[in-house]
Amino acid sequence: MTKKVLVCIALGLCTKLTLAQDVNLFVNDIKEERHLESDKSFVELSALIKGIKVDEFNQVKIKSITNAAADDGSTLQKKESFFGDDYSNNNELDIKLEAPTRKATNLVNIEGVLKYFSPTEANGGKVVVKNPLNYYNKNLLGKKYKDVKVTLVDKAALEKLKEKDEKEYQKKLNELKESGVIAEGMAETVDAFKQFFDGFGSFGNENALSFYVEDPNEKIVEILIYNADGEKMNYGSSKYGSHKLSISLKEEAQPNWTIEVLVESEQALKELKFKIASVLLP
Repeated sequence: MTKKVLVCIALGLCTKLTLAQDVNLFVNDIKEERHLESDKSFVELSALIKGIKVDEFNQVKIKSITNAAADDGSTLQKKESFFGDDYSNNNELDIKLEAPTRKATNLVNIEGVLKYFSPTEANGGKVVVKNPLNYYNKNLLGKKYKDVKVTLVDKAALEKLKEKDEKEYQKKLNELKESGVIAEGMAETVDAFKQFFDGFGSFGNENALSFYVEDPNEKIVEILIYNADGEKMNYGSSKYGSHKLSISLKEEAQPNWTIEVLVESEQALKELKFKIASVLLP
């Protein structure tokens, strides 16, 4: 069963905000779903963000919910939203929580932390790579980061080489392994390394760029691709496992394009506390 109710802030009945916080959230909608399996039941709040600028250059996401409680005495854990909890450039944020018991009428307190990400080249949150096709099979972040790796893989050239000369293909893979394209210990044998790269053969569509990504701390926010006129050319993406990424493009990539890698650097990131009190349940 799904219930939906508009939280009427103007009447002061549903949401009260405290001042001891870094950013204000105004709840304007709440949805509740109940299922036979109680662990699937949830409440989801939609809240407007006030007090900070949110746009494509200043994005937000929920880092954590530190406390959430209902008037039935239950403590509620955060649940992942349907579309995930990635960064957003929209000033409306969804907060999904476990559902309290049916006896509950109010969420008496919700406290948490937002990540506020404002990447620039100066603060290290944006790495700009001009003419990226000149950097095939090289780590695009090599000069900036030691703990994050994004390698643009020349998938087409590897496929052609494999069809033409298996020995030369094997030699090329050995060269890539020695250059550190793949993390140490990930492909300990030549055969394992070859199998990993062979997997790129059917991965991604015709107008796509393929990447090997090594990001154990999940610092990469987004990889953006622009043509010579500054038009964004991303047309979706797909990921296979933890390391293979394919970014589909509106047209075939050209040498004079630009890649921008957005990375959570310490200087580009702020953590902002928020608190919401007394939300009436539907």
